[in-house]
Amino acid sequence: MMNDNLARQLANETQPLTQPEKTENREIEKKLHKGLTRLEIVVSGLFVSVLFILAVTHITLSMQVSTMNRSIQDLASQATIVQIENSNYEQNVQELSRYDRVYSIAKENDLKMNEEQIRNVFK
Repeated sequence: MMNDNLARQLANETQPLTQPEKTENREIEKKLHKGLTRLEIVVSGLFVSVLFILAVTHITLSMQVSTMNRSIQDLASQATIVQIENSNYEQNVQELSRYDRVYSIAKENDLKMNEEQIRNVFK
């Protein structure tokens, strides 16, 4: 029996020596293993969500800006075409209202020139 008690004493003495090593190893493992807490996961998820929303918004706004720029360019080109047409019409008016032309048409239709009824209009 005495040997039995001695074995138990030795077993009890060795256990406390091994337990601190295990706890130290666990603490070292916890320090080495950097797991994320739930709060960190939620915060990082929110951050990623906000970044995704910002990226989608940026792409959408860029597309809208490019569409607007294209429509502005189309309007500018149409305005240029209208200005060219207007200048062509003004040139035609100037050519058709030349004094020589008006005088020759008056002669063809046997019209007389009356100086009292002539009025000069200036722009």
